[in-house]
Amino acid sequence: MKTIFQLLKPQLLLLSALIAALISSCKTDELKYEDEPGIYIDKEKFIGIRDSATFSFAEKTSTLLLDTIYIPVKISGRASAKDRPVPLKTDPLLTTASAGIHYEIPETKIMANQITARVPVIVKRAADLKTKQLRIYLKMETNAEFPFLIGNTKTNSTFSGEPSSIYTSGYLIKLNDQLLKPDTWDVSGSWFRFFFGTYSAVKYKFIMDVTGRMVWGPGARFGADSPTSAQMYAYYAKLQNAMYEYEKANGPMIDETGNQVTFPKI
Repeated sequence: MKTIFQLLKPQLLLLSALIAALISSCKTDELKYEDEPGIYIDKEKFIGIRDSATFSFAEKTSTLLLDTIYIPVKISGRASAKDRPVPLKTDPLLTTASAGIHYEIPETKIMANQITARVPVIVKRAADLKTKQLRIYLKMETNAEFPFLIGNTKTNSTFSGEPSSIYTSGYLIKLNDQLLKPDTWDVSGSWFRFFFGTYSAVKYKFIMDVTGRMVWGPGARFGADSPTSAQMYAYYAKLQNAMYEYEKANGPMIDETGNQVTFPKI
């Protein structure tokens, strides 16, 4: 009489063969992945909103005609012994800004033995940005050095074993010369929201007039361009005093929505 193992032995052998073939296939794919390098926008390096950003010349000094936005990029696979050009381009279907008039993307290379680089996107203060917000949609293309096209990427951090965020492959820069709401006003941890409260254009102009500060950085808190906490508390006190003087002379300040401009109690 045959045991259960003897009866199932042919099926077990077949299953073992299938598993071995699958493992072999995975190893082949991994080798192929390294042999076919790709390159992508490294959104882990961005702070705040990681798929887009707004750049406003209205927040800069009036004499600033050019500025640079740096886009971090990273390769898949191994470093190379030679320099490799970065194929960062604009998507013509999703871009409304004009090359040469509103922006330039100088040629940039991943240097030999490196796996990262920063691509400069030079933005220009054209006259039509006073009345328009234009779009620069960046994407990676393939080239001879990077033939593998990478789609969406996942964050390095995980939650319950799954990536905590998935990023799209492209990156949108919204370009204007108008006083618009910063993208990061309401993001988690934003000092805009904590110190200044609800956004309005009238309030934002008042803040910049009183503090004299035009560049705030993401969330007025993150990155090299952001103020320190001591500066933010000093700005807050200055704004409270300025609002008191304004209301004493003019009554309540009313914003573009018809609401009174106030600051939170902290």
